[in-house]
Amino acid sequence: MAAPVLAQEQRGEARGDALAGELARCRSIGGDAERLACFDKAAAELIAARDSGQVVVLDREGMRRAKRRVFGFQLPRLGLFGDGDEADGKGEPEVKEIESTLSRVTAIGGGLYILGLADGTQWQTTEGRTNFSPRKDQPIKIEAGILGSYNAKITGQGRGVKVKRVR
Repeated sequence: MAAPVLAQEQRGEARGDALAGELARCRSIGGDAERLACFDKAAAELIAARDSGQVVVLDREGMRRAKRRVFGFQLPRLGLFGDGDEADGKGEPEVKEIESTLSRVTAIGGGLYILGLADGTQWQTTEGRTNFSPRKDQPIKIEAGILGSYNAKITGQGRGVKVKRVR
């Protein structure tokens, strides 16, 4: 491993950041042969880290898909997908709602349901209501509520119902 990458990792920088920093450092080298050698070494280390699974390269669309997949789970803020601050042009906005279609509806008693969405996620209603009757193939919208709650609304069925993500 290149000395600058090792030093960055010892300071607690993530491996991907250290490898990107090494590539950036190569740009400042004046001599063509030395700069090319630096780039070759840094690129080889980055590719090896990616191939071994130590580093994952994720573009903005991949970040959006990942955020949609975890929508509804209570996760700590780890900064994995940006912090939702778009002011610096790097953050991705938080997912506030998803729209899908019901692929499966299972009554579990007491007016409660397990709702399977077309994207493979499963949600459970948390309040039994007699005026909520979901059916397969209906469009559904799930929105983030307050204090970590989520609300599901089926098109054409009036008021929504509180739900929690179960899978």
